[in-house]
Amino acid sequence: MTACASYQSYDHLPITVIPVIASFDTDGHIKPLYVRIDGLPLKVHSCWLKPSFSGVMEFHCKVIDHDCLKTLVLSFHMAEGVWTIPSILAHASDGP
Repeated sequence: MTACASYQSYDHLPITVIPVIASFDTDGHIKPLYVRIDGLPLKVHSCWLKPSFSGVMEFHCKVIDHDCLKTLVLSFHMAEGVWTIPSILAHASDGP
């Protein structure tokens, strides 16, 4: 049996990596604009950044899903440059 070391901040958590289009400015501000969850593109209507010092930026967002605003917690892992959501959200539409 072989062991492998983990070097990512996200691979041991119950989260799913998702694609995000975001704006980055020269002052270091980041703003998510669009996310894709299970193939469905969603526009970010608004968000606020929860203060953090762990190397993970946590955005509390409102996304537009058809004509409804839905809440989404979106995390940006700065060292790896990846965006994640809790795994339960990525598979909420899966059947039994």
